[in-house]
Amino acid sequence: MAQIEAVLGDITDQRVDAIVNAANESLRGGSGVDGAIHRAAGPRLAEAGAALAPCLPGNAVATPAFDLAPVKHVIHTVGPRWRGGGHDEAKVLASCYRQSLLVAEELRVRSIAFPAISTGVFGYPVADAVSVAAWAVRSTAVDLDLIRLVAFDEQTHALMVDAIEAPVVEPCATCGEAGVPVLFGLPTPDAVAAGAAGRLKLAGCVLRGDGSDPQWECPNGHQWTNNDPDDLRVLVAIADAVD
Repeated sequence: MAQIEAVLGDITDQRVDAIVNAANESLRGGSGVDGAIHRAAGPRLAEAGAALAPCLPGNAVATPAFDLAPVKHVIHTVGPRWRGGGHDEAKVLASCYRQSLLVAEELRVRSIAFPAISTGVFGYPVADAVSVAAWAVRSTAVDLDLIRLVAFDEQTHALMVDAIEAPVVEPCATCGEAGVPVLFGLPTPDAVAAGAAGRLKLAGCVLRGDGSDPQWECPNGHQWTNNDPDDLRVLVAIADAVD
């Protein structure tokens, strides 16, 4: 499992294999983090990005890092513009992190650094964005050694540190007892052991797929769902349970 850390600094100064660019759909450069990365990498980055454009929100593509050596790759992802929170912004933002990690794994890099995606001109509230970022990277199983979240200011750094370390707590609305995540599918030996220890609930392989499948179960047998089959907190709780 990759080490996840938060640091205070400049994304262009990170000595990692890949850095993530909070890009716009044109991949030609912009303001904020996007502009800083393009200035550091040189004009060839915009040329390489334009050849891959457009990149839709939530997706990720990679180019060489050019003048950013020793960084080898820049992974460009387009975050959501904040529109109040009711337009799947959290899902799109989570996809930015998860897709970037999958691209990094395909590139066989060992370390990657992320900025706080969408918190600049796209207007995503910082605390909410950092929380989504932490759940997303913690819930994505990839073969990397290091995942680094880079904050440009102390407030964002403090939020990142807290979010990385935050335990998953899901109380039962019926009895108040703490719930454990429900795992569907064929379990691994580690998952079987976690189930026997009461850290998760093994639920077999049959899913209804209509949003009613339980995500949590408390010690008293109450089951519930938060109506999101891709709930990142559930995935983090499962990963923590089998670790």
